[in-house]
Amino acid sequence: MKSLACVGLLAILSAAQAQTATAHAPDGGVRQTLQSIAVFPLTNSPFTAVVTTEWTKILPDGNQATTGNRRTIARDSSGRIFEERRYLAPNGDSQPTRISNLQYMDPNRHEMYDCIPDQKVCYVSTYRRAALSKMPDNIGGAQVSGFGGPEGSGSAVKQEALGQKTIESVEVIGSREIVTLPAGRFGNDRPEPVVKEFWYSPRLGLNLVTKRFDPRTGIQNFAVDHVSLSEPDTRMFQPPSDYQVVRAAGPVGTR
Repeated sequence: MKSLACVGLLAILSAAQAQTATAHAPDGGVRQTLQSIAVFPLTNSPFTAVVTTEWTKILPDGNQATTGNRRTIARDSSGRIFEERRYLAPNGDSQPTRISNLQYMDPNRHEMYDCIPDQKVCYVSTYRRAALSKMPDNIGGAQVSGFGGPEGSGSAVKQEALGQKTIESVEVIGSREIVTLPAGRFGNDRPEPVVKEFWYSPRLGLNLVTKRFDPRTGIQNFAVDHVSLSEPDTRMFQPPSDYQVVRAAGPVGTR
């Protein structure tokens, strides 16, 4: 009997030790944000297009991991914007990935609908951008992307004009910006360059090509193709009628 009791006690202790060795609080994980192209509520400049995204992360061993997606965007003559958001996947640049959000921005009603297909809910917040009759003066690809200019003091900035060309029958202006981050800016032990290239359409107020290399996030490339300059179907700017609508208490942002 004593032997059986000892065996039972050892089993209980072993189970307790195993549970203690594997027990831990939930892992918060790591999240990275992909800042895509910016679409402004520019009036009298309608279009429909497809954005192809490719994000390549450089792994510690030197290998690369690439994901991507393709999504539809549109704007009508009144400045209303529709953006389809999709999840990234290893083959997302060639095959459709699952839709994460459907976003509808109306600068005239000052509303943004952020609709989640998985929930069949549209969250409504205040859209704070006003409709624009033209893009601000002296704006270019870097400013449109929101990624232009020095990244804090001590950064060396070099800008280069790349000329003009035509993409998707739309005239674009090219520019390149190299921001060299000093040692210690993000824990780096030597200066690191952040390189961005833009091909900007003044007519659309949109970057048709954006290329970014950042040692912190890898390589991010965006290409706008299948561009139609015709007035989009009005149904593209109507949130799903069968979704529940939840209104936010105050402004949330433009996203």
